[in-house]
Amino acid sequence: MANEKITHGAYLVIEKLLRWCVNPYLRAFLLRLLGARIGRNARIYEIQLFNLTRGFKNLVVEDDAHIGPGVMLDLSDKIIIKKGAVLSTRTLILTHSDPGSHHKSPLCKIYPPKTMPVEIGAYSWIGASTVILCGTKTGNYSVVGAGSLVNADIPANTLACGVPAKVLKENILTL
Repeated sequence: MANEKITHGAYLVIEKLLRWCVNPYLRAFLLRLLGARIGRNARIYEIQLFNLTRGFKNLVVEDDAHIGPGVMLDLSDKIIIKKGAVLSTRTLILTHSDPGSHHKSPLCKIYPPKTMPVEIGAYSWIGASTVILCGTKTGNYSVVGAGSLVNADIPANTLACGVPAKVLKENILTL
């Protein structure tokens, strides 16, 4: 137990230090060294990583992905950002939902805590200030409008917007 707390504390310090790194390619390289799976030409700007009990290994960023400044990623479970995907500034991705199990909140009986992975499809574009909840996936070539709340899967090749996000247009890209 003491070792787990020390390890977790070290991860928190490392995460803070990563924010001082000014070069997005260097930050991607450093995350790779720390156990994240980061692909070629990935750009990771100043972001915040939290729930680091497993370190950085729940983060998978494929080739050519872009993670903009101010993005917040919950690493309670796996986050997979596929090739060429773009997360615009201040996007929040949550991989857990917990109304207070640490202090035994009675709400946990109604809303049991859960952790589930999130996947962002290849060449998707997530607009600024979007919130993506645990267990959701965005399909390849999907666009989620700024300020949206993704609480269900977004199909491939669609435009979705709103709170909650709803598909507004299908077949946005003809290949």
